[in-house]
Amino acid sequence: MATKCTKCGPGYPTPLEAMKGTEAPDYLATVDVDPKSPQYSQVIHRLPMPYLKDELHHSGWNTCSSCFGDSTKSRNKLILPGLMSSRIYVVDVGSEPRAPKLHKVIEASEIQAKCNVSNTHTSHCLASGEVMVN
Repeated sequence: MATKCTKCGPGYPTPLEAMKGTEAPDYLATVDVDPKSPQYSQVIHRLPMPYLKDELHHSGWNTCSSCFGDSTKSRNKLILPGLMSSRIYVVDVGSEPRAPKLHKVIEASEIQAKCNVSNTHTSHCLASGEVMVN
């Protein structure tokens, strides 16, 4: 005999349900990972995106590990492609690591015009210091 759970946990029962009726924008959550902090493992900041229905997907850094020996490079930007909107968000995580800020939004129309592509998926940092999004 199947039983029905009387309490629901966080989130949605299925990915399909999660995609119905988007009422709030995606956000980047910052989690305190210092085991000595009283806020350890808690969300300490949320950065909402300015638009609905982005479906942020496969984020990456502006600088990759192969740039380790180059002191002119730093991982101070997080690149967030939007799977549904094809926007790319660039988030400044260097100025205030505990409270990142939106640095730039690259609109889908700009990506289409400059690169002749219509969807963004995954961010890749290259050894040259450039970022590629496929």
